[in-house]
Amino acid sequence: MRNIIGLPVFCEPTATVVGSVKEVVVDDDYRIGYLLINTGDNQTGIIPSPCFVLGQHAVLINDMASIKPCPVREESNIYAKKVGDIVYDREGREIGSISDFIVSRQDHRIWGIEVYSGALYDILHGRSEIPLDQVTWKSTSSAVIEAERRTQT
Repeated sequence: MRNIIGLPVFCEPTATVVGSVKEVVVDDDYRIGYLLINTGDNQTGIIPSPCFVLGQHAVLINDMASIKPCPVREESNIYAKKVGDIVYDREGREIGSISDFIVSRQDHRIWGIEVYSGALYDILHGRSEIPLDQVTWKSTSSAVIEAERRTQT
């Protein structure tokens, strides 16, 4: 998800960049609820899901009307709450901490987590990607991996 932050927001019909992604807001169902963007006129707006397409190099919109005014935000972003949580295996061994969510570009769902296991481990083995359906949050700051089918990135 960190790769989405900073992407330009491109309006296809006018072929213009209208802003850049400031924040990705994930709802309680682990789906992108909306993108918070900085617009060209130093304003902040939101683009609700599914009014955008996540491209590799830009966020694409088809209509400027899809950018809504940004209300005063009070909600809690699940992404901000969960990044940094400690992840354990079923035997209580610490695997690492959540460093990012992994997003499906097609349906804006979070399908997994990326786990940071330390600089040296990550350099030698890559970061682990764990499907979200294998993660069980046991407290407000920790999770247990229910299965051992981890993949390396």
